[in-house]
Amino acid sequence: MPPMPADVPEAGAGARRAVQWSLLLLAALLLVPMLGPSWGLSALVLAPAAATAMIVALVKLRGAPLKALKLMLWIGLGVAVLALFYGLGLVILHDQVTALEECQDRAITNTAREQCLLDYEQAYLDLLEDWGVSVPSQP
Repeated sequence: MPPMPADVPEAGAGARRAVQWSLLLLAALLLVPMLGPSWGLSALVLAPAAATAMIVALVKLRGAPLKALKLMLWIGLGVAVLALFYGLGLVILHDQVTALEECQDRAITNTAREQCLLDYEQAYLDLLEDWGVSVPSQP
């Protein structure tokens, strides 16, 4: 026999508030890469905040029959982890990314922009080599 509406727990105000914060922080996380590398470091703050809000929302929604919302929160948690890696990558490659931005601001032609990208690629490959990481050559 399926559960009756009176038997199904209802999400309280705290759960709704946690879901709202989760959605707001997730939207901010999705906008960060579009704003460029200068704003990308904000992912180091937004990602843990979003992950915390999503975990709180999942805990508060325990027992509620909102499977789609819970799935979205789990996916958002994965996005928050990826955004944290994005922010950490920007910290590690800060000098190279800054040099790329400055070069592309000066570049007038497409050829110059391509050269900027080639210089960036060589710079981060040199950094990886300094750390002892080798990347297979591409054909």
